[in-house]
Amino acid sequence: MDADDLRTLALRLAALGERLDQRSEAASRRVEQAADVLGRGAQQLSAETAGFTREVANSLRQQAGEIVGSGIGAATAAFDQQVRAAAKSVSTAARGLETEVQALRRERRTWAWMGGGSMLVGGLLAVGASLFAVTEGRKQLAQQRIEAELLRAYNRADVTLCDGALCANVDDAGPRRGDRKQYRPVRIRGEAE
Repeated sequence: MDADDLRTLALRLAALGERLDQRSEAASRRVEQAADVLGRGAQQLSAETAGFTREVANSLRQQAGEIVGSGIGAATAAFDQQVRAAAKSVSTAARGLETEVQALRRERRTWAWMGGGSMLVGGLLAVGASLFAVTEGRKQLAQQRIEAELLRAYNRADVTLCDGALCANVDDAGPRRGDRKQYRPVRIRGEAE
């Protein structure tokens, strides 16, 4: 995998992380809005129910007298209890939605960390690939320098082809080299003997 592939992978991971973050954020907003609406509805229902119950009880007490009022008071208390149970159920549902909102927030943070970690790993891979490419490039450059130096020395040397073999005008007075002293320097082309 070369550096361009790693960069492409890192960009794709970043785009994926951004899309997941947007979706998670949109879902969180929808759940939060629903929880807010449900909570407001529960509060409004509870407030309206209490007020309605009081108004009905007062109205009935005033119209029917004390005996009828006490009977209605019991019925009103039962009705009030039912309304309170419904309001409690709505509150429980609102708490459940709030729990879901918190879970979505945690999930969004997890995806953000995973996306960041993926980008970090991708970046490290890209840096590693770049370092490898630079190291290999330096090795090749060193090899090419040696070859270039050899070619320059060959171009300066007084050598020619003799029936398909390489012949050289050697410097008989030059020092011998090699482990058995089998090599002698070749004269530079154009030097006087």
